[in-house]
Amino acid sequence: MTLRSLAFFAAALACAATPAAAQRGAPRNEGPSGPPKVLVVPGLRTGPSAFPLTNYEQVKPIVAGQMDFKHYHTSVEIEEWMRKWAKEHPDFVELHTVGRSFGGRDILQLTLTDKSTGKDTDKPAAFFEGGRHAGEITGTESALYLAWYLIENFNKDADVTALLKTKAVYIKPMNNPDGSDLYRLTAQSLRSSVRPYDDDGDGLLDEDPPEDLDGDGFIRQMRKYVGAGKGDAVIDTLDKQGRLMRRVGAGKGDYLLLQEGFDNDGDGRVNEDGIGGLDLHRNYPENWRPMREATGRGWTQGGAGEYPLSEPETRAVVLFLMTHPNIGVANSMDTAVPMMLRAPSTCEETECMYPADLKFYQHFDSVGIAKTNYPWAGDVYRVYNTRLRVNPFTGDSARPAPLFGHGPDFGYFQYGAIWYGDELWNGGREKDYNKDGRVDETEVLRFCDEEYGGKCFKPWTKLNAGGTLGEVETGGFNPKFWSQNAPPEWLEKWARNEAMFNLYLAQSLPQVEIVSVTSAPAKSLKPARRGAPVVADSATHEVIVTLRNSGRLPTALEMAKRVKIVRPDAITLRGQGANTRVIGRVPEFWLTGGETKAITLRVKAGAADADRKLTIRYLSTRGGVAEVTHQIAPERAP
Repeated sequence: MTLRSLAFFAAALACAATPAAAQRGAPRNEGPSGPPKVLVVPGLRTGPSAFPLTNYEQVKPIVAGQMDFKHYHTSVEIEEWMRKWAKEHPDFVELHTVGRSFGGRDILQLTLTDKSTGKDTDKPAAFFEGGRHAGEITGTESALYLAWYLIENFNKDADVTALLKTKAVYIKPMNNPDGSDLYRLTAQSLRSSVRPYDDDGDGLLDEDPPEDLDGDGFIRQMRKYVGAGKGDAVIDTLDKQGRLMRRVGAGKGDYLLLQEGFDNDGDGRVNEDGIGGLDLHRNYPENWRPMREATGRGWTQGGAGEYPLSEPETRAVVLFLMTHPNIGVANSMDTAVPMMLRAPSTCEETECMYPADLKFYQHFDSVGIAKTNYPWAGDVYRVYNTRLRVNPFTGDSARPAPLFGHGPDFGYFQYGAIWYGDELWNGGREKDYNKDGRVDETEVLRFCDEEYGGKCFKPWTKLNAGGTLGEVETGGFNPKFWSQNAPPEWLEKWARNEAMFNLYLAQSLPQVEIVSVTSAPAKSLKPARRGAPVVADSATHEVIVTLRNSGRLPTALEMAKRVKIVRPDAITLRGQGANTRVIGRVPEFWLTGGETKAITLRVKAGAADADRKLTIRYLSTRGGVAEVTHQIAPERAP
């Protein structure tokens, strides 16, 4: 059975498929009891490759076939909406396959622009995507929300209409459809790609994934009492009901705190080699580092892949961007800090970014906080790594740290664009009850109790895990629709707020215009220095072209100029006849946001009317294309 067919049946089980989806074909292994009950993950694994399908209420639409953002859309539902939009709005919506996933699925992407005002490649463009990390599906919903919002409001809302008439917006809701299905439709979760990987270095691939022992559809925490000083966690006394666990380090606790599951391979460890293991967001070429290196003294990066762009999902992003250098802003969304997250990831921003570029990023940081109410905005290297005073995993004081092969670094340092990798949703950290400036797990649990009647946390329940584990307890926060992604009731708020920030990014793109064109008989050239002779040339006219960049961003960031991802802005001038040409060199330039510039061209025009009718084009890699015609007089200056 193909993954596409399995995705269809999983979505049908979740009541999300439409009649059009049902026409794409039946599964090849459908038995007498109906559709299959498992999702088969592609790739050769040592461990299991088929996982029971769940029936999450959180992935069911309120009304089948109607758009709502109070549930998480399955891959089939998302793709059906994309096809529907392209079919119903061919004048400004196109659907493209921009790559194929590891599992062989089409990676679909929308192009939104008013075709009556020009091609998408002739306009400034924005790129937005979600779903790179399989479990971080709030980003997918925000990308889908933005697409829906633009389509619904085109020719209704003045700002949306103006955006799509002058710019192009590329939207990819699912970077990683294989992992997205596994996460939404089974109890399994994973970091990114479903490519098999040997996490524990024992030569086996994915042999010890977690299991849903208690059959509630979720893989939660599992604790086992082992005695004082033999474990790594204790019951947190701040919760009077004894529900929360606190890690204290090996040999300092009385419980082992694990993820729900068995020791499948009998090596004494539980769930140490689950599905996949590579990280699509460490696979970009900028400052890529290997997962292992020969000396033991160099930098490495977990999840980086075999080589830069080894993974087809990341490669599809980079190849599309490199062939569409008109893209000036981008956001590839994850969960769940929450934070406006950007470059740099390996250095201090004041040391490795151009000051002019950094000012734009800082402006967008402030706008992002205002639109989303996130508590943090800034770079990966310092702000992300020091946003908490103490590292919650190690207990060490927070300090700057490098992260390699990261998308925002590629986006700025190699692609020369404004590029964010925002982290949506906050894991339920909604209320700082003790006003200490941070929301800890006890406050998350209190909020869960007060606002949700405790339903986001499952009480600890005893069961026998067998083998060396014996009696354990399973419980804890809902890992999918609380810890990692918002409950459906809150989804629209988070999807919309981030979409409105992305809309602002798109509206900030440069936009080139030709304000006016005038012409007059050519004058003799002024001498280059005092006393030098007057220079004569064959020009018959001077054509003065006044240009403007009406956008907020310049037609090239300073980094874009340095890495030559954009060409200088330029003017071309052509007469309709064959006897008109520009004399001398046409200047090259860039315009800052809001800048107006007049450029004088010396032109030799023929006597025929066609020679005197000019087509003037302003060409900017990131600012778009503007074109006007101008009729000049035939007389030559005396």
